[in-house]
Amino acid sequence: DVMKVDFGTQIGGRIIDSAFTVAFDPQFDPLLIAVKEATEIGLRVAGIDVQMTEIGEAIQEVMESYEVTINGTVYPVKCCRNLCGHNIAPYKIHAGKSVPIVANGDTTRMEEGEFYAIETFG
Repeated sequence: DVMKVDFGTQIGGRIIDSAFTVAFDPQFDPLLIAVKEATEIGLRVAGIDVQMTEIGEAIQEVMESYEVTINGTVYPVKCCRNLCGHNIAPYKIHAGKSVPIVANGDTTRMEEGEFYAIETFG
C-alpha cells in the first residue's frame, strides 16, 4: 500500500542520496504529508554549528503531530527511531555523522563544508 523508493548515484565521487514515498491508497496521504513536512523542517533547521539533536527534535515534533486513519482506526504517526540521515563525503555514502529523526541528546555539530542527507521515516 505504501512504497518508499530510495536511490543514489555518484559522479566523480560526488554522491546523491534521494528518496520518495508513494501510496496507492489515499488513506495513507496524511502519512506522506507528515514525512514530507518533517523532512522540510529538518532541512530548515540544519546548518553550520547546529547540534544533531536539534534537527532530530524538530523532525520528531512535526512528524508526531500527525495521525493517520487506516480502515477506520486512528494511529499516531511515529518516527522510526532506528533510522536516520547522515553526512556524505566523496565516494562515501555514510561518512560517519548521523542525523537523528528524534531528540536524542547528540551534541555533535554540523560543520562548514559538510554535506548531508536529511532523511525521515514515519
